[in-house]
This record gives sequence, C-alpha cells and structure tokens, in this order.
Amino acid sequence: MFSAILLSGLLAATPAQAKKTPPSCHALTEHQLKDDITLSEPCYAVSGFVTIGGHITVEPGVHIVVGSGSTLSFENDGTLTAIGTADKPIVIEGKDHTPGFWRGLHFQTNSSKNQLSYVTVEDVGEAGADSGAVMVGVAARLAMDHTTVRNAEGFGLNVDQRGILAKFEANHFENTGTPLRVKAADLAMIDPATTFANNKKNYVLVYFNECVVSDDATWRALAVPYHFACSPEIKSHLTIEPGAKLEFESNVGIDVTQDGSLSAEGTPDKPIVFTGADETPGFWTGLYFESNSAKNVVSHATIQYAGQDSSISGGVCIGVNAGAKVSDSEIGNNAVAGIRVLQNGRLNADAETSNRFHDNKVNIQREN
Repeated sequence: MFSAILLSGLLAATPAQAKKTPPSCHALTEHQLKDDITLSEPCYAVSGFVTIGGHITVEPGVHIVVGSGSTLSFENDGTLTAIGTADKPIVIEGKDHTPGFWRGLHFQTNSSKNQLSYVTVEDVGEAGADSGAVMVGVAARLAMDHTTVRNAEGFGLNVDQRGILAKFEANHFENTGTPLRVKAADLAMIDPATTFANNKKNYVLVYFNECVVSDDATWRALAVPYHFACSPEIKSHLTIEPGAKLEFESNVGIDVTQDGSLSAEGTPDKPIVFTGADETPGFWTGLYFESNSAKNVVSHATIQYAGQDSSISGGVCIGVNAGAKVSDSEIGNNAVAGIRVLQNGRLNADAETSNRFHDNKVNIQREN
C-alpha cells in the first residue's frame, strides 16, 4: 500500500512532457530574392508568384513553406543551389499538404548553379503540358539527385524544349499525376536507382518536342515503362538494356535513320518489350530500320500490337537497302506482318525459325 502511494506521488510530481513547437518561419519577400542570399534558418515562408533574380543557396535541414497557388520562378540571373544531406534533407512544401497546393519550382536559367540534391518537393504542381512540380524551361538547366517529388498534381518533373538535365540520379517520384515528362534525348539520363510509387500514370512520358537521339545513348531498364507519345528518330547508336519496357501511343514507333543503329539485346530472363499502349493489333507502327548497320540487332525481345497496314510498317520493318538481325524473339499480334522486308533489305537467314511468331497475318513479308 505504501509503495503504491509513493509511486502515485512521484508520478503526480513529474511535470508533463512539453510538446515540441515547430520553429517559426521567417517571411521571405520577392525583394529579398532579387539578390544573392543564403537560407540557413530552420524555416522560411514565401507566397505569391515570386520571380527570383539572385542566387539562392539553401543549407541542409532548411524547410521552406509555400503559400497557396505560389510559383518560385528562377529567371534572368536567378539560380537555386539546394544541397541537403541524407540526414538533413531540404524540404520545400505547401502550407497545406494537398496535391497542387502551390505551383512549383520553375527553372528558366541555363546555369550550373541550379542544383537539387537531397531535397523533398511536395504538395505542388498543376495539370497541363506547360507545368510541373519541377519545371526545366526552354534551354534551362538543372542537376537533380536524391530528390523526392511527392503529393503532386500533374507532372513531377517536366523538361521543356532544349532543357538540359545536367545530372539525374537516384530520385523518387510518389503520388504524382505523371512522374516524368522528358524528351527522347533525356532518356539516357534516367537511371535505375530512380524509384516510382503510387503515381496515377506510372511511366516515363516521352513527348513530341525534339523527339531525336543525336548522340550515342543507352536506355536503361527502369521499374516503369517508357511511354512514347512521339516517334524517336535514332541518328546515332542506341542501346536498350535487357528488361526495359517501351510502350507506344497510336501511330508512333521507333525510326532508326540511315545514320543510326539500334542494339536491343535482352536475355531469356529479361526480355525487352516493345508494345502498344493499347493492346490492339496495329496500334503502333513498329521498329523501322533505314540503316544497314551491323549493329542493328534485336534479340530476346517481345514485339507486339504493331505493324499498321502501310508500305513501311511491320512489327519490325527493314527498309530499302537496310539490314537488321532479329532472333530469339516473340513477335505476335501485329496487324499484318511480324517482320516486313522492303527492296534489297537484309534479314538474317534463320529469322523464320529462330523467332516465335503468333497471331500475325503474315510472319515474314518480303517485297524484294
């Protein structure tokens, strides 16, 4: 009895643990952001459409709370260097944790100072092709690594015409409308360490502006598909890694030009998949080879729902005087021909037996 009374008295005498009060946020004005400034306090608040003309440095651990409908636009000489750490990430978030609460970080300058590293950008974005939680504008530049974009309306990252991804590594996109909207030339920057979760359209969208690959490139196998709204013109050598999945909207496909070549060599365990966004025979145009390069090799791949009924289409189409080797692949559900070979086209002699054809009107159609 005495012990119980003593314990009760000690508990009554112990003060309640005080709740931690979040740090007050220093208000930032557009005037302050016209000049170079370093943000080192725990928290800052900013609102409105803010045109930033100075160099903004954000130190690790800083929180920036953004008001409703606000945009942080880096223009003229405006740049942002936000480099956090794994233990002290930088957080740029909405005052209200609602997707699309504020409109985003818009980079309009071509500066190597534009960097996001170990940053979280959330509660942001809006619908529309010219928007993004993080927007790299026309001819602008951004390096982005170990950065999380989440709880976002519309695109997580949107790279506009001639926009440059100077670095892209180990980023994370979660609960966005579409995580990435990029050009065909940007695909070589997207790395398998980048992760995706719970996005409405869980793919990398490749859009129509500048749908050209002019430098040698490798498209890596990602956790989500590449989704093409344009037909990339391959004007150099392109390698596609085993396990990659590429899906195509209507009337688009891959065009390997006379100066280009394509190596799409999967493995039995990790085939490369080329397919339509809609599983309808003839939905997309297929792989079209215009070059006669010995590097044109397709193996351990699945090619399906392609081959519209035209003179230069098939699941695979080898153009006039062009050539490719196609082997150990599944070629099926194509509208007319699984493989079409135009005049003086070169196809490996064992193509009929080394591939598995099904549900095509014609397996191999030669027009020599």
